[in-house]
Amino acid sequence: MSKIHPHEHFLLSVSQPQQYIGSEWNLNVRNSPDLPRVTLVYPDVYELGMSNHGLHILNHILSKSGKFAVGRAYAPAPDMNSALTENSADWIDLDYLQPVVQSTVIGFGVPTEILYTNVLNLLLKMGLKLRSIEREETDPIILVGGGGISNPLPIAPFADICFLGEVEESALELFEILTSDTSKTDRLKKVSKMPGVYIPAYGKQPVEIQRISSLKKEDAPVKQLVPIGKISHDRAVVEIARGCTRGCRFCQASQTGRPVRERLPVDTLELLDESICSTGWERAGFVTLSYSDYTGLEQLHEGISQIEEKYAARVTNPSLRPDSFHRLSGGHRINGRMTIAPEAGSESLRLKINKPMTDLVIIDAARKAFELGATGLKLYFIIGLPGETDEDLFAIGDLSKRIAAVAREFGKKPKKCITVSLSPFVPKAHSPLQWKPQLSADELWRRIKLARQSCKKVKVSWNSTEGALLEALLSLGDDGQTADMLEKAVRVGACFDAWTDRFRSDIWKELFAEYSHLVEKIQTGRCINKPLPWDFISTGVRKDYLQEEYRKFERSMPTTDCRLEVCSGCGACEPIPAAESRPEIFEIATAQNELQEVKAVLRIKTSKTGLARFSSHLDAIRLWGRVIRRAGLPVSRSEGYVRRSRMQFGSPLPLGMESTAEYIDMFFAKIPEDDVCDRLTAMLPSGFGIIDSFLFDTVPDSPDRIAEFAEYEITPYGNVPQWDSSEMAQKLAECLIMDIPMIKILDGGSLRYRAEIGNRKANRPDKLDMFAEYPVIIRRTELFVDTGSGMKPLLRTSRRTE
Repeated sequence: MSKIHPHEHFLLSVSQPQQYIGSEWNLNVRNSPDLPRVTLVYPDVYELGMSNHGLHILNHILSKSGKFAVGRAYAPAPDMNSALTENSADWIDLDYLQPVVQSTVIGFGVPTEILYTNVLNLLLKMGLKLRSIEREETDPIILVGGGGISNPLPIAPFADICFLGEVEESALELFEILTSDTSKTDRLKKVSKMPGVYIPAYGKQPVEIQRISSLKKEDAPVKQLVPIGKISHDRAVVEIARGCTRGCRFCQASQTGRPVRERLPVDTLELLDESICSTGWERAGFVTLSYSDYTGLEQLHEGISQIEEKYAARVTNPSLRPDSFHRLSGGHRINGRMTIAPEAGSESLRLKINKPMTDLVIIDAARKAFELGATGLKLYFIIGLPGETDEDLFAIGDLSKRIAAVAREFGKKPKKCITVSLSPFVPKAHSPLQWKPQLSADELWRRIKLARQSCKKVKVSWNSTEGALLEALLSLGDDGQTADMLEKAVRVGACFDAWTDRFRSDIWKELFAEYSHLVEKIQTGRCINKPLPWDFISTGVRKDYLQEEYRKFERSMPTTDCRLEVCSGCGACEPIPAAESRPEIFEIATAQNELQEVKAVLRIKTSKTGLARFSSHLDAIRLWGRVIRRAGLPVSRSEGYVRRSRMQFGSPLPLGMESTAEYIDMFFAKIPEDDVCDRLTAMLPSGFGIIDSFLFDTVPDSPDRIAEFAEYEITPYGNVPQWDSSEMAQKLAECLIMDIPMIKILDGGSLRYRAEIGNRKANRPDKLDMFAEYPVIIRRTELFVDTGSGMKPLLRTSRRTE
């Protein structure tokens, strides 16, 4: 086996074990024992954490410096968490397979306050004291950062250091100091002088949320990690702009992210091209707060079309603002579903929150989306905005009805293609509505039901009202009683609060009652002229500007976007011009895969061994499509929304079983070159390999159709003194109703046998009770066709009658 996993003996007892093995494509692990270990943690499961672009950027910057051994870790899912406890096993990182607690620095990327309980649970999982003041000098430094700590006070008592804002320009200096060979006290004292650093133990010293000056191309991760299993955002990603000056008054990012910094179109397209080429992903997407506001949109779309054709890939759009939808060029196509966020149902309420769009603008945007190929729309609305009336809620239903009519114009069924999403209003620190109250859970639920009932013939979803109250408490909390409440919740079992099915209402209801004065403060609002607990933190936007925006909310007065008109005087920056395109033209090679006619079929015999055996058959199908795209082979591709490589696979392999006899037929639009297997091998992640190949000049029957027999080997794993090969062969023969001569005992004690494909019991030795008490590796070693004159391996066989 290529890699020993500390949890290997119980990985098959948990769902989706591939999320715990690492081994992603483009993984570059530095094994030097002299490098200090830094572990970057996303405090939720792998599927979500692998989709967080911010941690990928930080990982890229630290790793390419060569100064750190950078590992990744994610919160174990509930079943894995139980398995770790039952087996007294450590929580480990994915890259070094070492206990996370042995790192010098553990950095948590926290995108939202609702994940605070996960952070605390992971501290307990490592055996650390929750409060930083109680931890030892030899314990790792706990750093928290990310968009979820713009007000870090509720989580501050549990962290050694909070970094506020964008870390790229400070990352190397920060982590060099934190991993230096001095005492923890000295390291914290030294970094406390850096911009953006808040050390809770030193009190509320003034600190400013950091912003990078520009999106540097060298900081963008191009060789992105490609997981074997599926993740929530399963695609290559390029960030095209950061920040927003639209000034929506409920939005924290619209204040803390100023000014807007754009990546030039030529750089964006080069990064997009390189990212798809190095990952093989069949999809790609952009990261930005307002895609349709991007200055170089027309030039970007021209290049996107070329890249889509070159790689037979699809580039998806982020959510679009309805009032700038018209900027989409006529030739641009929308792939898949589109997201539009009206936020409020009525024009008057939209004006108050500084999103002054008419119903007609939103409806025209929906029509334009369908014209450009959108398969559906998701409409976001906030429920419980200050000043909201029942008429505003009915207006949500009216607007959705009119958009449903637009969908029918294009022959679509609104119930299937339009989703209305309702989210309770959460006041956020550093936003103009931070002083406004949140409605009670009962009143929010009444309004959600009213809006839901008014939305006819469309799908409606909504977020939890209790979860919204918790988020508000943490967003506007302090480092005293809010932190105490948070710790109590974790001590009695609160975790994964962002998951509807894991949210512990029983715990939180009891704590909401115990800390009713905190709840009351949230539901009555704050005085605009009194100090706020987080006033020591500067976002660059002046507090008096936020107060003026609050007053404009009350008077229903809009504030124009400073990128479009005059400077609004927020204080975040000097007025800067919009980014202009460089004169360079993005050039791209001619599309590689124009032909769809099949000229040849290459059958390859592949292996899946070691930790790769924890990946499923569907994982393997996705993997091989990406391998072909990375290798740049002239395969024939399917038609449709996503043009996939045409392949035929052998019969599915049970999860956890190794194989040296996986067969794949690849359909080529041109006769492949001699080095095709070398090119494929170079693009395979750890645990996957190519054993042999054969080229057919006609289309053969698929491997799963012609295979009739399979051969298996069962090998005791490690030193198993109680394993008696003869006795085990006898038991196996009795279990499968076979003759002993049909079961061979190999050197080393392994057992080998053949079974007909239709014999389900024989083809699932992993399910036989006789092996339950022994650690064994089961491997499929060959697939055969019965020719009548003997068994013939599958590699060169195109038909059963041959």
